[in-house]
Amino acid sequence: MKKTFQLILTGVLACAMLTACGKTNDSVQTTAGKQEQTEGTGAASGEKTSDKPLKAVYLVNGNLGDKGFYDSAASGLYRMRDELGADIKVVEMGRDETSYEGHFTDVSEQDWDVIIAGTWSVKEVAQNTAAQYPDKKYIFFDSDVDRTIVADGNMMGITYNSNQGSFLAGVLAAQMLDSGDAKIDASKRTLGFIGSMDVANINDFLVGYLEGVKYVDPSIKVIPSYVGSFEDVPKCLEMTTQLYNQGAQIVYAPASQSILGAATAANNVDKYLIACDQDLYTQLKDTNPEIAKNILTSTLKNVGDSLVTAVKGLMDNSMTCDETYALGLDSGAVGLAQNDNFNTIVPEDIKKNLDVVKDKIIKGDITVGSAMKMTTEEVAALRDSMK
Repeated sequence: MKKTFQLILTGVLACAMLTACGKTNDSVQTTAGKQEQTEGTGAASGEKTSDKPLKAVYLVNGNLGDKGFYDSAASGLYRMRDELGADIKVVEMGRDETSYEGHFTDVSEQDWDVIIAGTWSVKEVAQNTAAQYPDKKYIFFDSDVDRTIVADGNMMGITYNSNQGSFLAGVLAAQMLDSGDAKIDASKRTLGFIGSMDVANINDFLVGYLEGVKYVDPSIKVIPSYVGSFEDVPKCLEMTTQLYNQGAQIVYAPASQSILGAATAANNVDKYLIACDQDLYTQLKDTNPEIAKNILTSTLKNVGDSLVTAVKGLMDNSMTCDETYALGLDSGAVGLAQNDNFNTIVPEDIKKNLDVVKDKIIKGDITVGSAMKMTTEEVAALRDSMK
């Protein structure tokens, strides 16, 4: 069963997501398959949870430093340490999938109160492990949980309606074509999409984006492309450059750890990019302002905050491990980064319309399609219809 719960956000949505990248004392050396531990027992001033701190471990099916999904999830662990006084550990498993089962077994046999993992590529091993250790509690994000496998109610699922945020990205990109911006050639009614892999969770961004574009103007063409890897920056740079050379005026890039390639391509041709998962403009504006200036916004997937909310829910019994919780625009878990660049570049009338569209999605007046509920053939048909 799925529920939708409201996240209580304290301040700007992106701030909590940036914790992992914005604090040097939180950084973890990224050696594939190497386990690095960040621990703390002191809760924030005025907060004290118990004499025995919560112990939470996050298994990263990759490495930190992606400026996206993994860093966002890790920021949730750092917040648990700082706000809840938790003992935490972040295990970077790297890309060797043959090692994953061993990592899951190791932490499951240790004294962690909560074991956290996420995304489709590790779902099978995570569920099988949870089934083998029914007395352990697991949180699995970016996917629902197969209750025929995890039958003892010891794994919470968290899903994100990424398609809703990407619908707004499509509306924004389409409307910007007529904004009169000097970087946009209004005569070329073409946009681009660069995804990391041609898989369902990436195509969920694509489906929302395409439907958002169609909502504004069905005649606009969208050129899609895929890097074929989650972490090939040079190839992403090359393929995003090709999209711009083919006439794309704005490119949307759910490109995982390859995202810096897309951002570099946008800078090289002086065109706009919409990034994904974290507020890439805010992350880069001080260290690399030349690249940051062309990042129009990002679609946010607020993984870190959702994990903190889930852990707090387990602690106060307002949430349980036998449920899957679905998060969308109504909870604040997804959306657009309304940073300084967005506010400077995007005209007020477009901002107001984005708010109207967002409200319609929340109220159910607009239903956004999802690749997670479509066949491969249906996704391909939608993609091909807009080329």
